[in-house]
Amino acid sequence: MAQQQGAMRPAGGPPMGPPGQKPSFRAALSVFGNRNYRYLWVSSLFSFTGMQMQQVARALLDWQLTHSYGSIGLISLSFGLPMLCFSLVGGSLADRFEKRNLTLVSQFVTALLAVVNALMLVTDTITIEWLFLLGLGGGTAMALGMPARSPLMAQVVGPQHVMSAMAMSNAAMNATRLFGPAVAGVMVATINLESVYFLQAALYVVSCGLLLFVPTGLGAASAVARGNMFREIGNGLAYVARDSRLRQLNISMLAISFFAMPYVMLLAGFVHEDLGKGDAAFGFLQSVSGVGALVGSLAVATLTAYDRKTLLQWVAGITGGLGLVLLALGSRSFGYPGAIGAVLVLGLALTAYQTLNSTLIMDAARPEFYGRVMSINMLSFSAMPLMAFPLGRVADSVGATNLFIAQGVIVAGIMVAIALLNPAHTFGRAAPVERPPFMPGRPMHPGAPERVEDVAPAGGK
Repeated sequence: MAQQQGAMRPAGGPPMGPPGQKPSFRAALSVFGNRNYRYLWVSSLFSFTGMQMQQVARALLDWQLTHSYGSIGLISLSFGLPMLCFSLVGGSLADRFEKRNLTLVSQFVTALLAVVNALMLVTDTITIEWLFLLGLGGGTAMALGMPARSPLMAQVVGPQHVMSAMAMSNAAMNATRLFGPAVAGVMVATINLESVYFLQAALYVVSCGLLLFVPTGLGAASAVARGNMFREIGNGLAYVARDSRLRQLNISMLAISFFAMPYVMLLAGFVHEDLGKGDAAFGFLQSVSGVGALVGSLAVATLTAYDRKTLLQWVAGITGGLGLVLLALGSRSFGYPGAIGAVLVLGLALTAYQTLNSTLIMDAARPEFYGRVMSINMLSFSAMPLMAFPLGRVADSVGATNLFIAQGVIVAGIMVAIALLNPAHTFGRAAPVERPPFMPGRPMHPGAPERVEDVAPAGGK
């Protein structure tokens, strides 16, 4: 019990400061003073590396089987559908049961699916239909497990350091984009596709082993939320719908997920078809995107005390839209080098947007709703693979280059509309948020009800 309480105390460093406080990367790094956070972070590093490698291998395998943008979108759809159907269930499970164990099971299932994919490649039995089914399995595991990981990483460091914990978690994911895709591309070009899937499985096994060093009970909420699952899901939806800040953040993320992020799903075909390059070039381009993404996430990590994050997010969204136009026009004018520059901008802008969004959501949410709030946010991310299919069909008809221009114009237009419709949210300053520590099974403040279901959803902060 002493270990659990120690893990729940803040890991050191200042809470959100007053307006005008200078950026501090040291304050963000303070979360690594927490032993359990370190294990979770390193575990994430291994699992994210496997995920980045799988994305490259899956896209290349799909292109080899079909040579169709629409087919790439269809396989992306196989991941998006389970996220759409089961993310809310995963959020409810995360608020009901042990978060570490949910994450562990999800990663173990993902490792098994990678082994199955590799064996089907070895035996030459893989087909586009099997790839779709394996995608459904992987998407289901992610939908049920991912809503537990981020809240767990936030809860082990305490509410004052939620934003630092989330920012450094995103930095881990984006650091793997530097080398994961490049390694996968080189392995496909020099060895074979199945070697990538075998390595992915091994990385997930290592990640599971590291999770075992994290004690249980750190992110459990079973004493707080044990009502009917569908009632809990409804409470989570009502909470987000009635909180103006959470509502605006989720709408903002949905717009980018629909029209900007699906470009990643089309890159494999774009590199082969429009740029005339091979598998290694595709992996390198993904790594270049990872460089921008890492810079973006680390920049956000220095701004945990900055009070104009919504403005920065808006600027990142505008930059992402312009980056898509740059990808189209730059590759037309300069070929592969032009694409490299554009992808660098896109990696930085879209990752900064995503990181700011997720940290702002966790900062705005009450801890007893963490799992359900993150699951609703995951619904936004399900739009990315879902949109990849129709966008892929459009790319088959008009070309990926023309599609990228249209996407960029739409994204920039949506950002302008968001600013005009809610200027107070976009350009306003955030007030400091003070919360008592969240202890599983205890009320949030003296006199608070024991059950989350007895708390009326809050309005905007």
